[in-house]
Amino acid sequence: MSENYSIYLKPVYSETVATPKGVKLPNNWSLSWHQRETLEAFRDPSIDVVFNTAMTGDGKSLAAFLGAMTDGVSTMATYPTNELARDQEKQVQKYKDEFQPDKNPQIYRLNAAILEDFIETNQLPSKQSGLTNLSNQAEILLTNPDIFYYIHDFRYLRRFKKDGKTKGENANKLFSKIDDNYNLFIFDEFHVFSSAQVASIFNAILLIKNTVPGKKFLFLSATPDELLIKFFEKSGIRYKEINPAKEQKYCFSESGNQWRQISQPIALFFPQSLEPNLASSYDWLIKNSESVILKFFQDYPGSKGAIILNSIAAVKKLAQHFKEIFEPLGLKVRENTGLTGETEKAASVVEADLLLGTSTIDVGVDFRINFLVFEGTDSGNFIQRFGRIGRHKDFHPHPYHAYALIPKFIVQRLFEIDSHPLQDGEIYDRVTFTQAIRSPAIYPFVNQFNQYPKRWGAIQSACVHQELRRLNHQYPDAEKNFKEAIEAALDVNIWHKYHQINQCLEEKKKKVIDEARSFRGSSQLDCAIYDETNLEEPDNERFKTYNLPGILSNFKFEWMDRKEFIQQAEKSKVTTTRFQEALCCLKLIGYREVREDWRFYYPEDISDIAKSGKVQVLKGLEIRQPHGSGINRINDAVSGRGLVCFISDCDRAYLRAKLGLPIHFQAYSLVDKHSSDEKKSPPYTIAFSKSALMLETLLWFRKPKKDEGWIC
Repeated sequence: MSENYSIYLKPVYSETVATPKGVKLPNNWSLSWHQRETLEAFRDPSIDVVFNTAMTGDGKSLAAFLGAMTDGVSTMATYPTNELARDQEKQVQKYKDEFQPDKNPQIYRLNAAILEDFIETNQLPSKQSGLTNLSNQAEILLTNPDIFYYIHDFRYLRRFKKDGKTKGENANKLFSKIDDNYNLFIFDEFHVFSSAQVASIFNAILLIKNTVPGKKFLFLSATPDELLIKFFEKSGIRYKEINPAKEQKYCFSESGNQWRQISQPIALFFPQSLEPNLASSYDWLIKNSESVILKFFQDYPGSKGAIILNSIAAVKKLAQHFKEIFEPLGLKVRENTGLTGETEKAASVVEADLLLGTSTIDVGVDFRINFLVFEGTDSGNFIQRFGRIGRHKDFHPHPYHAYALIPKFIVQRLFEIDSHPLQDGEIYDRVTFTQAIRSPAIYPFVNQFNQYPKRWGAIQSACVHQELRRLNHQYPDAEKNFKEAIEAALDVNIWHKYHQINQCLEEKKKKVIDEARSFRGSSQLDCAIYDETNLEEPDNERFKTYNLPGILSNFKFEWMDRKEFIQQAEKSKVTTTRFQEALCCLKLIGYREVREDWRFYYPEDISDIAKSGKVQVLKGLEIRQPHGSGINRINDAVSGRGLVCFISDCDRAYLRAKLGLPIHFQAYSLVDKHSSDEKKSPPYTIAFSKSALMLETLLWFRKPKKDEGWIC
């Protein structure tokens, strides 16, 4: 009996259309149906927002930038990862070279590190100056949604409090300047974000609509976000969905010149025996590294492949293993994770015969590969990662093979249990297959935190509303229209949100408000690190930040004095402002063969706090159990910092299973002085930062254990 189930995916062809009037395409180019429809939607004054849900590989990027290339539309595009932004920068430059647009748009890529370097190099006084300067120079600006959001949350302004009032620069000093410069705002791969980020972007879009009207917004995603669509409908924002699959603009066999191939035929294998634990994928890769993976490269010379996993530590250990068996044969193995330096990240995608990475490479990056191994933590993640293979026909006549490392109970649901959607050895088209993977009966429920926008996203809304009240002379109707739209969309009373803010301030929980106004969450447990786990990196790229829980679980480390760390960084010409808020400074000296078992510890009785059901700003936490130089000093750093957190009197495994928490949700085991016996399972769960607010929304109306009163 085979150790794998297998299916075969047909090639995919996208319908092409006649070139619209007034559009000049490069020689031998034609537009797909969805590209033409997107351009026409940009030109339609009755449409505010466009959702393009074209299939992976069908040219959504060209659809996004066609207006910039043909109509001179100034564009700000946002990408959830730096790796995707880097990939798209190269892609947009290729479009510019091919189209030769009359206005010769300048293209810039921007993230926090680039902004800091730009400010220092040009001796500018502030981030505000840097952003204004860059936006004046760039007709096409590629950045991340974090920067876009913070511009519209009135960050980067010089502000101070006097007599209880906010003084300083007007709220519109920066956002109106940026919004005047750009007519199209793009949000790529937006489905990777949660409801917290949906609420943030919705607030920003409503601000723009009511202050600098006439702008367009484009969301590129495998599926449109249902929550965002609901908000648009309730607030009166006009949108259009462009869905080629729904309009039958795909076919799965050769059908003449009207159809362009966008995906190659793929053999997809499902190992049958993987347990649902952290080690199963790693063990499968070690076991099959030569018999399956290396053999494919030997059988089909010139192949390129990728392995996409959830764990940085697993990637690091496996990269060394594969180098030992691949490189003697002249095959290059590279890694690309959140801890990989910028130089190696940029080179890895181009140079590697076998690339090992994490989520830094699974979102939208245009790989040229014909071999893929990937973990799929949920249906969206599965489809996202599987979409990396088969995008190019460079490898014919070699086959395209992919291995999905998913738990055996999911494999059984796909192939064995009653009404299973797939049959071993059968052939499927991509639309049918995608529907099977997305079926609610296949993957466990993953919580979407749909109550978050009403509970905490509206805190952001209230802050925007307050600023619009101060700008009443510049935008007479903006405050009223914004308030009405937010109250309709989020089902809130804006004045109640003011009360919630004031209550937090009275309880000395301003950090909670700051957390609600953050985009992805604050970095209150991030450490400054000097990374010695990859000595091939340039020294200036070994200075990084990484979260403490990840370090404790996966790495061997040593304590570094903060002054020594900063001096070394400055000696290596590293801008050090990003390390100012770091919890502590550590040197990573290796990675653990076995994941470390550790937990948070509170030296007092935590039961009353857990029963309160409220987000806290808590001091006094410590770490228990890890081995490593400097743990006592880490405890001092953690204990002395007031941390935004939420504590539940349920253990972590129960909460993850009962509430459907995502795999990387920041929730950890917690013990107190009454429960610190290492033989017992930790009875409490603690969540930090944005995760604390999200967990609170799930438990807000739940009754605590032992009927000890309702959460208020």
